[in-house]
Amino acid sequence: MLALVVLVVNDHLLKYTWPGFVTGKLSDVAGLVLLPPLLGLVVGRPLPAIAITGIGFTLVKASEGGAWLASEAWSLAWGPSLIRADLTDLLALPALYAAWHAARHPIPAGRTAAILLTPAAVLAITATSPEIPWVPPIAFATEVRDGGIVVHLAQNDGVSPSHSYLTHDGVTWEEWKGAVVGLPTSSSCADGRCFRVVPGRLKVEESVAGGAWTTAWEVSPRVHDRLFRAYPPDRPEDVQPVESLSVSAVPGLVVVANGADGVAVGSATGTWRRVGIDDYELDAAATVSVEAPGLYSALLPNNALLIAIVAGLLALGTGVRRLGFAAGVAVGCAGAWYWLAPRSEFNDLLFDGHGMLWPHPLILAPLFLLPLTALGLMVFFAIMARPPVWLWPFGLVTTGLVWLVIMAPFEAWSADLIPTYDQASVVAVVLATVVGSSAAVVTARYATPRPRSLGFWPYP
Repeated sequence: MLALVVLVVNDHLLKYTWPGFVTGKLSDVAGLVLLPPLLGLVVGRPLPAIAITGIGFTLVKASEGGAWLASEAWSLAWGPSLIRADLTDLLALPALYAAWHAARHPIPAGRTAAILLTPAAVLAITATSPEIPWVPPIAFATEVRDGGIVVHLAQNDGVSPSHSYLTHDGVTWEEWKGAVVGLPTSSSCADGRCFRVVPGRLKVEESVAGGAWTTAWEVSPRVHDRLFRAYPPDRPEDVQPVESLSVSAVPGLVVVANGADGVAVGSATGTWRRVGIDDYELDAAATVSVEAPGLYSALLPNNALLIAIVAGLLALGTGVRRLGFAAGVAVGCAGAWYWLAPRSEFNDLLFDGHGMLWPHPLILAPLFLLPLTALGLMVFFAIMARPPVWLWPFGLVTTGLVWLVIMAPFEAWSADLIPTYDQASVVAVVLATVVGSSAAVVTARYATPRPRSLGFWPYP
């Protein structure tokens, strides 16, 4: 009962009031005490229930694969969920001793109490508070204070200062405790020199004594394109700006707020350097090198595989040319989409802005059977259609080749062989279209069904 109370209060109150290491681990401790008795109702014996809890918790927290599988299962049953692998969570494992001690020293309880507490315990464990998605912190505003420059870092909403730091030399940063304005300044002047940011670019221009504007500092569009993707959030909709947002100048020092890329610092000698952000602190060691490989989305390989599978199935479909096989291909494409598409796209079918569209995600559990259903349909109708033997390896090769021609341009962009991500995208689309269409043309023209004896099947 104590673990139940702690879990509910911590997940729905303390985590939001005092987020941090203690409240994060407190839920793990309470859950490890509470889950074995619930499993014991199913398993029937306490020690196996405790062992299952410990092994499952270890697999989920110690491996990315286990965390992914747990996230998928939780998302299917209870809506969008994110479970992270975190080795430090294993510090909570000694809490299993409390469950073992309770099993060895049971306290008599009435059946009514057990019946009332069990649903509450199940809901407390399964309806635990969702983890807040990580959003890259950004430097979004600067201002002149106390003869130095204050840089404001933003919270997840991107406009509210969460941490502010004062510098007088651009090297040392001390936390600013004074009043906060927190508004970006697009231009600033000091000692007859004025500076202004260029919207949409990592670039600052300067004007001396009212003269023409010239470039004081900039990152080339080619490098800017790579830096923009160097700070991926947990959710695509939380991508933060990587551009010059604010500039402030004092004699001998200029500081530019560059969004998720941190800040750029200019000295009196005209030299510039970038300073990155690490856990809401300005840290030169966190600066992403302009020569670092380009970072494309972690979803890209899965999306490429989805497109490749669809291309391979379509090539098979144009070769077999049977209505039943086409139905199998359609089901196979749907199954591939369900398993490989970003989870957020699937959740869009379940939720709108006001809540769940479907009564419960569990009604979609049959989607797990889509791949098996598609395979069965395609095999059955393929046997009846008797396509040439070479069609099957050809479809497999088409799938692999389409995946390769999609990924190759992005790998080339990452290695700085293609200038921009958008150009890599265009090359990938063109190559995938050419390979997929060519495969469909080949199978449609040359995949003549093999002769077969007359039978019951109604196809002519």
